[in-house]
Amino acid sequence: MKVAIVAICVTAIAVACAIAGCRMFSKRETAATIPLTAKPQGKIAIVYYSQSKAQNTAIVATWIQKHTGGDLLPLEMAEPYPESYGAIIKAVRKDIEAGTHPALKAIPDLAAYDIVFVGAPIWYGTYALPMATFLDTEKLAGKTVVPFCAHGGGGAGRAFDDIRKACPEAKVLEGLAFRGSNQIERRLGTGVTSHHTEDDVVEWLNRIFR
Repeated sequence: MKVAIVAICVTAIAVACAIAGCRMFSKRETAATIPLTAKPQGKIAIVYYSQSKAQNTAIVATWIQKHTGGDLLPLEMAEPYPESYGAIIKAVRKDIEAGTHPALKAIPDLAAYDIVFVGAPIWYGTYALPMATFLDTEKLAGKTVVPFCAHGGGGAGRAFDDIRKACPEAKVLEGLAFRGSNQIERRLGTGVTSHHTEDDVVEWLNRIFR
């Protein structure tokens, strides 16, 4: 009897969520409603690595590109990690424990750029290993570096501090940490693309480049 009651309650909640759009997991309108008032000056590159099918990091990279006019430069692994979440976790942990960084297909030439946005998901408390490969190669000396990251609810961790350590001769500005959809939301099939909007990106840009 108790099992039946629980089942009925769960079904009722599911139906209510479907009817109401279940705001917790519904997609959000993200178009910017505020203007960019502090556009950065100089040639801009937006270097990013995005892993999940939801492409949380890539979405924000495109928002940054839309409002700054920078060049999008995605990083691609020479041998991509497996697609399943569990397999990715195992592969990443193995690389971390071995102290190795995965090879990339190519490292973008940033000699002509003045400002470099660098974005990646957060893995084990810092930026994803493919971004570490990039920063091992490109120290970005003399450039303005602007970090951003996607996380599933745990925040940026030590990512921004690690980027400062990786780019000791660059000017590193305030980073943007945004929450993308997490595994539970994506498995439900109704996860939000991002818990942030273009307005969050514009407000951040206006703040750091004012």
